[in-house]
Amino acid sequence: MQGDARRRRNENYFDDIPRSKLERQMAQTGDWGEPSITLRPPNEATASTPVQYWQHHPEKLIFQSCDYKAFYLGSMLVKELRGTESTQDACAKMRVS
Repeated sequence: MQGDARRRRNENYFDDIPRSKLERQMAQTGDWGEPSITLRPPNEATASTPVQYWQHHPEKLIFQSCDYKAFYLGSMLVKELRGTESTQDACAKMRVS
């Protein structure tokens, strides 16, 4: 009985971090292995996306992998590319149709 409560509490604790046992251990200890390449500091890596919006540690993306689910919503021909604006317009048109 007491083990069940502890297990539920631990399950809630891990809701916002990676699921595999190895990923949980690495997230807890911060040990992502010794990189064999030199990584730039996060503030130098990209100017367009602030570090606080990153979903994964750079080391994890380089030395490991991440699984994602994607759902096909449809396709739309974009005649004029205007950056993200044209993508947003195409998505809006698909929602309407």
